[in-house]
Amino acid sequence: MDYRQRWELKDYLVGQTLERRIRLLQWGLGLLVVGFALNFWYLQVVHGSEYASLAEDNRLRRIAILPTRGVVFDRHGEVLAATRPALDLVLRREARRDPAPQLHRLVDALEVPYETLVARVERLGRLPLFEALVLQEDVELEQLARIEARRELFPSVEVRQSPRRSYPHGELFGHALGYVGEVDDTRLTREPGDLAAGDIVGKSGLERAYDGLLRGSRGWNLVAVNSVGRRMGAPWVGAEPVHGTSLRLTLDLAMQRALREALADEVGAGVFLDPETGAVLALASSPGFDPNGFADGLTAEAWRRLSEDPRRPLHDRATASFYAPGSVFKVLMAIAGLETGTIGPRDTVHCSGSVRIYDQKRLCWKKQGHGTVDLRRALAHSCNVYFYQLGKKLGIEPIHRFGERFGLGRPTGIDLPGEAAGILPSEPWKRRQSGEPWYPGDTISVAIGQGLLAVTPIQMARMMGAVGTAGTLVQPYVVDGRGVPPTRIALRETTMRIVLDALRDAVAEGTGRAADLRGVPVAGKTGTAQVYAHSAGIDSDELPKNERDHAWFAGYAPADRPRIAFAVIVEHGGHGGSMAAPIARRTLAAFFSPEVTRGTAPPAG
Repeated sequence: MDYRQRWELKDYLVGQTLERRIRLLQWGLGLLVVGFALNFWYLQVVHGSEYASLAEDNRLRRIAILPTRGVVFDRHGEVLAATRPALDLVLRREARRDPAPQLHRLVDALEVPYETLVARVERLGRLPLFEALVLQEDVELEQLARIEARRELFPSVEVRQSPRRSYPHGELFGHALGYVGEVDDTRLTREPGDLAAGDIVGKSGLERAYDGLLRGSRGWNLVAVNSVGRRMGAPWVGAEPVHGTSLRLTLDLAMQRALREALADEVGAGVFLDPETGAVLALASSPGFDPNGFADGLTAEAWRRLSEDPRRPLHDRATASFYAPGSVFKVLMAIAGLETGTIGPRDTVHCSGSVRIYDQKRLCWKKQGHGTVDLRRALAHSCNVYFYQLGKKLGIEPIHRFGERFGLGRPTGIDLPGEAAGILPSEPWKRRQSGEPWYPGDTISVAIGQGLLAVTPIQMARMMGAVGTAGTLVQPYVVDGRGVPPTRIALRETTMRIVLDALRDAVAEGTGRAADLRGVPVAGKTGTAQVYAHSAGIDSDELPKNERDHAWFAGYAPADRPRIAFAVIVEHGGHGGSMAAPIARRTLAAFFSPEVTRGTAPPAG
């Protein structure tokens, strides 16, 4: 093969190779086009609506519309809790990358530390770009004026209106109403569908117990955002919020004010309720707190003062504290003694001021003694010696049984959170708690309302209501319409006649005279609950205030047909007759006075 033929063959082979490669490339491009077409068909036809929805969701954002929290009224229509408009200072998100210059300028205008503003920005920094950062809530007009006067220095700062909880009567209803605050992470985890970060929820009292009704449910707006998350155009409504339900309470503003004013600066509590239905008319704990502070946002210093106050102003003594009932418990002892036949109404005991039982000298509060007394006189004048002897005869089992029948040793069921159960001791209970047996001397202490026994003020008010109505045991409640039918305690008429007469005598001529009202017969029982053992036999007035006994007065009125039952305790008050009875009298006067101003509430809900 010559040189020319070799080149021709070479050209032919190269041509064939190029032709094959071109065909392969053509097939490859064809397959690629077919693949793209198939994928396009799969995305646009098979899953077109699904991906279109996802794309729309990426473009649209939901912005919550907060509901208005329900209004709370007293029984006569006076507003106790409502929602007012507040002005919040917010930072638009375009300043997110470098907020420091504007934050520094806000320090003087808002009079808050720079670190506080930075911490707020960092805490809320995880929010989407289309949501503004709330720098300070409920800004004062003076602060806003400082900002508006130098508006050019705050280009990314805006004012936004928001709802704020308001309590027009301040601390008057602090414990009963409770307070609101921002939802915490624990509750967010527990209720992820109903709540979101930043929501305002009830934290204590009625606000917490009825939070679901009062809070309502959020609505939402839709807003379009661009690829970097910034808002585009005006939002439009996706769903309207469902505003909270308004509630009418059984509480009476005039009575509540009278009770709080009567308690004054004393540490203690009072409960006044309807003995036929359980409707609570007044419920107060002293010292109190102003729930507006929580709604407006407590400073760290304000929270420290409240939480470290040794008088515990945040604690509701009316329902969550329990005390020895002292001589008020003698009412139940008298009923148990008569109902079991352990004593008769004419049985007498001689009181010389003390008695020796189980080789131990037991004192009566009256050093010279009461002389010879029957049950009526012993109850009216609170003779310890008589009830020591009764306790010795009864034993703990009947005492415990009648205590249970009158609702002691368990919560009353009031529709407020945090209620304590108290302690109604028994032999099995003591073995479970301490591993020790029940000693006869334990019963003697319980017989006069001391020892291992402990009750709450609301339990005592309910018990005295059951006594005054000769056996109607109610479940207390504070929201109108939430009452439940009472239960009846089977008691003999003769038993109750003796006890009721004695309780009227206790106010008319005995230890509770300071509670008597002109024109309204009051019945009740004073009590002195020993706090320190060394106070036995010593007049409370001779002791320092913090070593005095607790002072009780519990009862009902009118004595012949009760419309109200109550219990008042003053911690370290000394004498029930001189400290607790006058407080009850002032509150009863407000209830029976025809001068109470009435308001009108709109229908609940």
